[in-house]
Amino acid sequence: VSGRSMRFSRVLCLGGCVVDRLGQTVEAPARLHTSNIGRMSTGFGGAGRNVAENLARLGVPVMLATRIGTDDDGARALAHLRAVGVDTSLIEAVEGARTASYTALFDATGGLVIGLADMAVHAPLPPDVARAAMRMAGPEALVFVDANLEPETLAAIVDGKPALLAAGPVSQQKAVRLVPLLSAIDWLFLNRFEAAVLTGLPADDLDPLVEGLIRAGARAGVLTADRDGMILFCGGSIERLPAPQAAIVNVNGAGDAAAAGVLSGLFAGLDATGATGRGLAAAALTVESSHTVRPDLSPALLDERLRRLRP
Repeated sequence: VSGRSMRFSRVLCLGGCVVDRLGQTVEAPARLHTSNIGRMSTGFGGAGRNVAENLARLGVPVMLATRIGTDDDGARALAHLRAVGVDTSLIEAVEGARTASYTALFDATGGLVIGLADMAVHAPLPPDVARAAMRMAGPEALVFVDANLEPETLAAIVDGKPALLAAGPVSQQKAVRLVPLLSAIDWLFLNRFEAAVLTGLPADDLDPLVEGLIRAGARAGVLTADRDGMILFCGGSIERLPAPQAAIVNVNGAGDAAAAGVLSGLFAGLDATGATGRGLAAAALTVESSHTVRPDLSPALLDERLRRLRP
């Protein structure tokens, strides 16, 4: 499969920035309505933010447009992004707002006991903010959006006609926001369950899902299928790419890493197949880490994994 090769000035990511708080009990099952002995960890999430950090670690010039609160969580998230090299000039701190957060508690087996998402800070991101971000990024920017954005804001981004528009649904619930925009999205990154929402087809049969996406107007993209690897579709052609061997520690963040890997390839001028190979390598590296974004991810580490993937 080949795709158009373009040159871009930078990548602009628009979407979510979230503080993650993850806890796990030492016993299973968890004891409800009382205190449990366990451990907590904190980190950062949000698809737009994750893709931006992965790209920065891969040496790609990237800007992030999002909203955070004027709280300690927002200050920590902003400092972390700056430290890894993301351009944060488009991030707005909303006075009096809480930075979006996701708190999840797991039992000792890794099963989710309860999750709580506080995402209200993202809702006010208006279309004019997105338009201003695109003007600042410039006409040669590759733009990635996630479906945390409201439909009106997503439509404004499409109307801005970026050099290349890539998108990720984030979740099954928010995937519906991309349905009316499918034909305007150049690259789509999604899993089988999100594809099922976009097509109305069962999630367990991959080939009809991809064909349904193409019929619905999707131009190109990558459908991640866990241990089945990825399916690349571009220009009406379909290519299956098997999952590389990986010592899985945590699959959280793998989809965002795959998207960033592909985007880094497109930024470098690779064709669709070459870029998707970078996505596979980035995802494999990420599932071998306990972090949502692998902290030692680098161009050298990605190149080394790519060499292992080649026959």
